Amino acid sequence: MTNETLKNYLNYLIIKGYNEETSHTRTGQVREFLDFTKLSFEQINEEHINQYYYYLKQRPNKLKPKKTISINTVIHHIRAIELYFEMLYDTGKLKEPLQINISYPRNYQSDFKREFLSQEEIEKLYKVANPLETIIIHLAYGCGLRVAELVAVTKQDIYTKENILIVPKGKFNKRRIIPLTEKITQDLQEYIQSIEGKQNTFILNSKGRKMQEWTYNSILKNLLKRIKIKQDRINKLSIHSLRHSIATHLLQNGMELEKVRDFLGHNQLETTETYTHISMNQLINLKNDSS
Repeated sequence: MTNETLKNYLNYLIIKGYNEETSHTRTGQVREFLDFTKLSFEQINEEHINQYYYYLKQRPNKLKPKKTISINTVIHHIRAIELYFEMLYDTGKLKEPLQINISYPRNYQSDFKREFLSQEEIEKLYKVANPLETIIIHLAYGCGLRVAELVAVTKQDIYTKENILIVPKGKFNKRRIIPLTEKITQDLQEYIQSIEGKQNTFILNSKGRKMQEWTYNSILKNLLKRIKIKQDRINKLSIHSLRHSIATHLLQNGMELEKVRDFLGHNQLETTETYTHISMNQLINLKNDSS
């Protein structure tokens, strides 16, 4: 039964969108856990996973025997186990999902760290933004556009009747469709009407040319100053941070990983999953900076 569920797990990961190498690695990590417990999956509960977590924290590093494995490696193991039990529940092998609540160290720093704004800070940005700045926030945050996509966007990419924005050539020339909220659609429609017959380029800089990344960054930093963000954080934030922010917020609000991947236009699910690794320490620091 164990071998069968592990084969199913490997296929489950590949179907979900993980690459083959990651899928095999995670399957091996789950096999290690099952060997450790010497129990069938039906017998395993949260306490067994907590015990394994404490075992992993003390496990020697194979490459550096005098050291233990890193906390990031420990968390990758636990994530593999979480996905395994998620698969068992999704496929009807378990009648109830297994709740896993691990207390990670408060000083834990993820190996993935990107600067982002809280949902409250995004609301403040919208409150102080003028109409053009609002459009920029809509595109970079509300639509999650990459910098190159933001620079390249045209009026022809926006379909207000259908409430969608089409990115014709994203990263790897990948085309994607982004749904628009009613508010974003309304604001975009009003902006398009305001520039109709005046300019062909969607967003112009002060010199009448297509706005580039550095100007978008400058506009965002001015907005951040107006909502009283500390200068050391402003120095770390860029227009691309708004894309990181929407990804983080969607996951925090419970959107499925696969849907966030499609929204952002990621090729691999691992890329999207890194947004789930933002540490509690980062979130605590964010709250402290905001207060």
